[in-house]
Amino acid sequence: MKTAVTDMFGIDVPILAFTHCRDVVAAVTKAGGMGVLGAVGHNAEQLEIDLAWIEAEVGDLPYGIDLIVPAKYAGSDGGGLTRNDIDAMIPAEHKAFVDDILRRYDVPPLPDEEVDKPRRGVGGSGGAAPFSAQQADSQLDIALAHRAALVVNALGPPPRT
Repeated sequence: MKTAVTDMFGIDVPILAFTHCRDVVAAVTKAGGMGVLGAVGHNAEQLEIDLAWIEAEVGDLPYGIDLIVPAKYAGSDGGGLTRNDIDAMIPAEHKAFVDDILRRYDVPPLPDEEVDKPRRGVGGSGGAAPFSAQQADSQLDIALAHRAALVVNALGPPPRT
């Protein structure tokens, strides 16, 4: 099927599959569409790993990356919030509620070596939080250092550097 999208990106079918799974990005891309990695939950290290993996899997085929780089967000005047800042905003009652659910359903605690481990999402302590200047800027730098054919930003233009 030939469309403006297939012509623009040199793909066989006009399918852009947005996903948080690098395997799906590679599969859709290799099948003739364009996989687009949703990377807002990636830390810099994991984003670098996943983009290198995707490129090794898809060869010269085009793929995309979806970032959230808002022009302004909570704490942006001070460089953005850290994960610890966000943790401090969670009411004690909410933490107690979650702890009660975990206890009632026998969910074991994370092992000590996993508690502060960098991971996708908001887990771990310290460091830049998703939707912060530090997180968005480093993700954008990494994305532009790779060969993504498409960089999607749903919340406005990237900040001036």
